[in-house]
Amino acid sequence: MSNVQVMNIPPNSSGETFTFIWWLTRALKTAGWRYKASSDGTTKETTGNPNLDKWGGGQQVGSQTGSAAMTITAATSTQFGGRSTISGMTGATFTTSSPGHFLKITGATNGANNGTFLITKFVSATSVQIENPNAVSETTGGGATWQELSALLDTYAVSGATLGTGAWLVLQGPSTIKFPIGTATPALIKGENITQATTGAQGEVLGVYTDSVNGGWLVISPRVSGSGAGVRGWNSSDNVTGAISGVAATPTGTLLEYVREVVFWKNTTTNGHIYFQAIESVTEGTTTSTTGRFSTMASLGTCTATVCPGGQTGGNPTTNGFPTVGTYVAGVGTGGSGAVGTGSTVWTGDAATITIGAGQILAANCIDDTNSSADGSVVLAIGLPATSNVAFAGMGFQRLDDQEDGDLDPFVWFMAFSQSNYNFPRTGGSTGSNVVDFFSSATMLLSSVYFGHRRRGFPTGDTFSQFEGAALMNVNGTTSLTANLSSRDTVACAFTTVPTREPIWVINDQTVSTKCRKGTLRWCYWVNGGNATDTYDTKKWIQFSSTNIAVVVGPGDGVTVPLSQ
Repeated sequence: MSNVQVMNIPPNSSGETFTFIWWLTRALKTAGWRYKASSDGTTKETTGNPNLDKWGGGQQVGSQTGSAAMTITAATSTQFGGRSTISGMTGATFTTSSPGHFLKITGATNGANNGTFLITKFVSATSVQIENPNAVSETTGGGATWQELSALLDTYAVSGATLGTGAWLVLQGPSTIKFPIGTATPALIKGENITQATTGAQGEVLGVYTDSVNGGWLVISPRVSGSGAGVRGWNSSDNVTGAISGVAATPTGTLLEYVREVVFWKNTTTNGHIYFQAIESVTEGTTTSTTGRFSTMASLGTCTATVCPGGQTGGNPTTNGFPTVGTYVAGVGTGGSGAVGTGSTVWTGDAATITIGAGQILAANCIDDTNSSADGSVVLAIGLPATSNVAFAGMGFQRLDDQEDGDLDPFVWFMAFSQSNYNFPRTGGSTGSNVVDFFSSATMLLSSVYFGHRRRGFPTGDTFSQFEGAALMNVNGTTSLTANLSSRDTVACAFTTVPTREPIWVINDQTVSTKCRKGTLRWCYWVNGGNATDTYDTKKWIQFSSTNIAVVVGPGDGVTVPLSQ
């Protein structure tokens, strides 16, 4: 696991909110989001090598480097997610904190073994597993070198503050797989691990969507890439079997992978853009008049050092315009705005530049592995000391639980905006909101907060949507699911009354035709009572708001107490 916390970050200078956006990208890389392409405002880079990231290539962890011979195993899969084990590194002291760092190898005999690779698993003090689907088996000579790097050791003064106007970055997050099952109804259990025996591919069942007329599908979070020729090494002709149910399911068509990519595009130290897409990797991932994957578009000539993927005005994805399929502005900025500075929004989502204090970032693991799905959730909270010492602006990206069975994109972004209900456009360009207490029921129940897809990958009704927050308890009144009014964050169904958390539901009830129960936020919960800038459940969760009905956010590191300034 590679949960990441970057706590109590001071702004580089007064009002410089880009400080926190830059640290957010460092946290995402360390949690396992894959680097794809970048620009520093002068030159763009599209190799996908994380060490060449223009926003920071990582710095050495302690004394973790050496030149002794090492043993490299062949990749477990030649598809994305293929792993190789590196061992025999004399003098190394890898730890359980190494996953999420990078291993840089030079001087290996086989060129495919040279490069900078994500460390996915700690094996021993002298051995780690890395993500390299091209790895070739060899034992290197003594001239080969290795080095452990961490994105969290990059410094803002060196890498962030030096980024010019128009700098941009593309990262790839968690994926889902659409596994067609026809009109059958396999009794697989939501949440169980499934294995494709022929290829060895594994994944988690997120949903079993059945349709006796039109055909249904499994929604799978990939865990282990297989030896097949399809996406993530799966085959479209081999059965999968549930580890708990024992039920087998047969694919009735081609398996499709929906990849998630995000673009951060800097205009100034206060303003910029955030683009997001959940896009089918093969057909939609190719640039056409409507579709295009950001990391593919990065290589276009019309994507420049100052115009990010999807940033070209007046065009379509073939000329680096904003894609119309599976793509939306994640609260900040305007899609296809063209010239640098046009259509950008204050990074915090506020309507004006504000006085800012300390920043807090909590990111969940995004490295898939045996019995572990990539999560990818992240929350950014920014203290507003001019308002009070318990006020925070905020934004985030969340994996959802309790989602509808056919939902191929169980994720949402959230940020405060002053739009009227369900009126935030897919291409952005909206006005921010002067929210001074984001992590409270007053804000997180608004329908202008959540952005996502309503039916991503469905044959019909596949649209961008705004959502609103909802709760099982009456958060604006006097009642909730409690038994002890002196401590409302409790329930009765225990021998001793114990604390609990209330889920935050994300729904759409705009009209009958757009009704949707999107799911519950995985790392944000309501609580009743408690203290702002304090911790909850032995610092595994953090509370920011000071209201009666506030929000706690995870995953906390169990140690650090957050500050607002």
